[in-house]
Amino acid sequence: MARQSRRPIGLAQLRGFEAAARHLSFTMAAEELHLTQSSISRQVQTLEEEIGKPLFVRRTRELGLTSAGQALYRVVRTAIGDIDRTVAELRGTAQRKRVTLTTWPSFASLWLVPRLAAFARVQPDIDIRIESTDAMLDLEDEGIDFAVRYCRDESAPHNATVLMDEEITPAMSPSLLERLGPLSGPEDLARATLLVLEDGLQSAIENSWERWLTLAGVPNLQPAGRLLFNYIDQSMQAAARGQGVVLARTPFLRDFAERGELLAPFALRMPSRYRYFLVENPATEATPHARAFRDWLIGQTQRPNAAG
Repeated sequence: MARQSRRPIGLAQLRGFEAAARHLSFTMAAEELHLTQSSISRQVQTLEEEIGKPLFVRRTRELGLTSAGQALYRVVRTAIGDIDRTVAELRGTAQRKRVTLTTWPSFASLWLVPRLAAFARVQPDIDIRIESTDAMLDLEDEGIDFAVRYCRDESAPHNATVLMDEEITPAMSPSLLERLGPLSGPEDLARATLLVLEDGLQSAIENSWERWLTLAGVPNLQPAGRLLFNYIDQSMQAAARGQGVVLARTPFLRDFAERGELLAPFALRMPSRYRYFLVENPATEATPHARAFRDWLIGQTQRPNAAG
């Protein structure tokens, strides 16, 4: 890394960094900011040279934040939000309301984001900002209205509202089922590649293939292969592309099933001790736009088959 510079850091570099850190993707940051992927990469590289420390851990198919990147992201995220709100007020658009929600990336991409267009149709004057992160943010300190958390009942905040329960069941693409041939029972999964979630969390251990196979009566089954993932959205997308059989959570399976991308070949659904909770910031929960979003979100989870 180059020696630390004393030149002022430009806002464009910080915006590029903030978007890349939020998405953990240079490509998605480029799409959001209407730039090329190489432009985002150059902005981040320049910023790293100015600071004198690496901000990202770059792997072949994965991007992560270093400790320096995490520290800078916390500050830049808040600062850019403040700047954007002030500019909006100066432009005379302060009448638009904003709701900010934090949740983990897989829930955002698999469940929440596909539904936001429906909210925009019924509440066109309310902007939604998604803080997609694995970090457990403090809602009051960060000025965030809501959080969607995934945990067991005993770990849920006292003011949390249950959004959804879940069950766990294998799912595969129709094309994979056609290649494998008819499945007479769980023992036929020995012909398939299993897509395994290894994100280091207790929920992945409790909702594991080993537990489902034991309940199915084939605890010693040896599959044709295994592919390991650290994010559930990656494993769901891999299953939709016919790369293997995923152990799907029913709230995420529903949309894939409706699009005809995944099907559940077995009747056995494993109960999960984890649920999806909505946590509200007590400082903002009484505002009309926050209430409107909360009521809409809860309504989405109460639609028929909302959880599978």
